Amino acid sequence: VAHTPFELFHEHAKSVEITVEKMLEAVNKASERKDASAEIKATIEAELAADVLKNDLRSRMVALEFRLMVNRDEFLHMLSRQDRIADYAQNVAEQLSFRELYDNDDALVNLKKMGEAVAITVAAYEDAVEALKDMSLSGMTKVAKERLENLIDAVNLREHEADEVESRAAAHVFSSGDEDALAAMHMYRVLQRLDDVANACEKAANAFLPILHR
Repeated sequence: VAHTPFELFHEHAKSVEITVEKMLEAVNKASERKDASAEIKATIEAELAADVLKNDLRSRMVALEFRLMVNRDEFLHMLSRQDRIADYAQNVAEQLSFRELYDNDDALVNLKKMGEAVAITVAAYEDAVEALKDMSLSGMTKVAKERLENLIDAVNLREHEADEVESRAAAHVFSSGDEDALAAMHMYRVLQRLDDVANACEKAANAFLPILHR
């Protein structure tokens, strides 16, 4: 059972990752021109579950022992950054529910690639949170700090790769979308919201950097 702040923080990170996994299922289904309404609903429910964990963690702040790695305000800032990842994943699912996707084979393949790039970024972020938890339990050893620093770097790299996928996907939508401008614009918005998820991972991971420089 998770008791320390960073164990609970990691539990919330896992719940956030589940939200993104559900979002990816919705993106994949929609990319295959199938009805994604069940997956969209599952994404919204997963985000709600992550919210419940976040609120529980906030309400338990007073009783938690921090062992001086961060103060409560810093911890709440980190929690808020992490929570945004799930919020943006829900935004993606909601965008998918607004209308059918732009019906272009290459654009749909690119959307799927973008969803996968984002999911890889989120998985790297969860690894970083696990390393943060381990460091909080074992003490601020040099090895633990180096591992966390490497994993934060990995999140930044994965986010950069997701940016590149988004850029290529968006360029294709703009170059081919004249025949159905509304659908093309909607596809672009979905790509942007996916990019928001990856960017949120980068910001959440970089919020750990001050801990390493103490």
